[in-house]
Amino acid sequence: MRSTLPVPRKPPVRPTPAEIFQRLSRDGHRITSSRRAVIQALHAAGGAVTVRELHEALGRDADLVTVYRTLGWLAELRVARKLATGGGAERFELTGEGEHTHHLCCRGCGRVFTVPACPLDAAVFNRIRREHGFHVSDHAVTFHGTCADCSTA
Repeated sequence: MRSTLPVPRKPPVRPTPAEIFQRLSRDGHRITSSRRAVIQALHAAGGAVTVRELHEALGRDADLVTVYRTLGWLAELRVARKLATGGGAERFELTGEGEHTHHLCCRGCGRVFTVPACPLDAAVFNRIRREHGFHVSDHAVTFHGTCADCSTA
């Protein structure tokens, strides 16, 4: 019997491009037209996308190198997060302030679903500290499997 995790119907609330521009400006960062286009396209994607998918969506608004650099910059500022979902292509998504999520990656269709809940409790981190002397400050979890659509196909 296959265990399944529920796929959330509503993703976490992410900041709007206007909110992101306001935060970046307030913190003294320049918002070039290319950066603006990348942020707007990342928001419009509505979830985790690869750099190439985002570049294709932008058309002539930003070259591939600019997309890579901008996404790296946004990840450093914790406006976006980089997901290692396997299969070679990193994905990026916008993040809400203080948001903590995990991801479900379908091996059938490649879609990535954001799970707005953490299945790990304090006992896991206590065990890691006890057995390995390691103090966890943050974590990311990606579950790999088959989504509901691919399971019934």
